[in-house]
Amino acid sequence: MIIAAICLTVLPANAQHFDSEGFELTSSRYVDSNLRICFPMFFGMTMPFGEDSATFPGTKFVESFYYGLELASIRFTSPASPFMFSIGLRFTFMDYSLEDTSISYRQDTSGGYMPYTISDDVSPYDGTKSKLHASYFGVPARFYFTAGRAKLYTGIGADYMIHGWTKYKFPKYREDADGLFNRFRASAELGATYGIFGVFANYTFTPVLTDRISNSGVISFGVTVGM
Repeated sequence: MIIAAICLTVLPANAQHFDSEGFELTSSRYVDSNLRICFPMFFGMTMPFGEDSATFPGTKFVESFYYGLELASIRFTSPASPFMFSIGLRFTFMDYSLEDTSISYRQDTSGGYMPYTISDDVSPYDGTKSKLHASYFGVPARFYFTAGRAKLYTGIGADYMIHGWTKYKFPKYREDADGLFNRFRASAELGATYGIFGVFANYTFTPVLTDRISNSGVISFGVTVGM
């Protein structure tokens, strides 16, 4: 993406503007390319999905969140075509609220992660919430079909986990747990927008957790703002 941005900036810029979709620097040859500095956001919910979903720790759907923030993207369009391609940079966090709030996960003596009973460590513990959380940086690539202010898109993404942890309350406690999650996350997505608002679905088809816990992927869906 950095190389593409440099290539774009050294080409003669024939337009630049700021609007509701962000700041654009545009450079034209046979294909128009523009570097888009913007912050579209994704808000949704997450649940296990796939043939191994039964092995995933039980989660509360309405309390398991997906949040994405796209920092920048480079878009390539042709003046005579309704199709567009983009590649970008995004930050994502995924938050899984466990159905069984009496447990969390911790590394054992063998180096793997296993569930443990929180009240064995903490007393009193009221069992309000127990969650697993992972944050990622990644690169999404998308193909769009545009018609006026409407867009339909499909894409794939590759993300690297930068931090994972477990947390519970009350009392509030948080513990690093990078080893509970797979470092690499691959996903496919679909979406539709009109203006700056839209809907999306994102399927992580690689296992989210280590294979000692589950080989299940997850699906997330919700709304977008600024796409």
